[in-house]
Amino acid sequence: MIRFLEPVKTLQILVRTSGLALSNLSDACYAIFLRYLANSDVSTKCATLRALSGLFIPRSRALLGVEHSGVVTDILSPKCPPQLQVEALRCWKDLLLTEEERVESGNAKKRMESNEDITLSKRISGDQDGDAILVGGVLGQHSR
Repeated sequence: MIRFLEPVKTLQILVRTSGLALSNLSDACYAIFLRYLANSDVSTKCATLRALSGLFIPRSRALLGVEHSGVVTDILSPKCPPQLQVEALRCWKDLLLTEEERVESGNAKKRMESNEDITLSKRISGDQDGDAILVGGVLGQHSR
C-alpha cells in the first residue's frame, strides 16, 4: 500500500535531515512539490506540475491525494491561468500514455508474478492494472 504523509509532517522530516531516507523520499518530494504549487508564479506552478507528474508515474495513487486536496479542480477552473491548464493537460496526457503503455506491455502482471512475497490469493484478488484505472478515473471525472 502506498501511503503519503501529510505535507506538514513530511516537512518536519526534512527539517530533521536524519529522518530523511529512501523509504520516505517520495513523501518529502510530494510535500515540497505541494508547497511550490502554492506559489503564485505561473512558471513555478508549471514546473511543479511536471515534477508532480514525474512522481505520479511510479506512484499513481499519489494522484488521489492531489485530487482530494482540490488541486485538480482548481487547475481546471476558469480562474486558473491558461498556461497552467495547458501544462496540466500535457502532464496528465503523459501520465495516461505511460499507464496505457504499462498495461499493454503487461508489466504490472510481470512484476506481481516476479515478487515472491505476493501470495496466490493476493494475486487473484488484486487488480494488476488498478493504477491505470485509478488515473483514468481521477482525470476522467474532470473531462466534462
